[in-house]
Amino acid sequence: MPTTLGSDKPTFDGEIGAGNFTYFTLKKEGEVTLILESIEGDADIYVSQENLKPDFENYDLKSATCGEDIVTIPSTYKRPIGISVFGHVYAPTTRYTMKVLMDYSSGDESERYHSETDEPEESLIWTVFVNILKLILEILL
Repeated sequence: MPTTLGSDKPTFDGEIGAGNFTYFTLKKEGEVTLILESIEGDADIYVSQENLKPDFENYDLKSATCGEDIVTIPSTYKRPIGISVFGHVYAPTTRYTMKVLMDYSSGDESERYHSETDEPEESLIWTVFVNILKLILEILL
């Protein structure tokens, strides 16, 4: 059964054998950016709004570079979205980290950048940074 993305876990670490796929599903609405970083070997990413197990021939979006792979899934894609990570055949094992960046904004473009209140908003990056620091402190203490 594919792992569901965007369900309270913004980063996934994985390992895959040469020539194999690992599958994920995305049910959350909105624009989503996936950043796939190969730690060992070479991982590629395939995305489909029609097929829950996209592959080399059945996909809508893909990134198959030798470095960091980035795919932005438009908010207009119908859910659920099928996502697969492929372990390239030249390495016996591929280890990777996939980051899921959700765009939670809604409404028209003007609402994306302006708040109706005068209260300052915390940056998403700052919130993630603080949570990572808390996690590190819990591990160390």
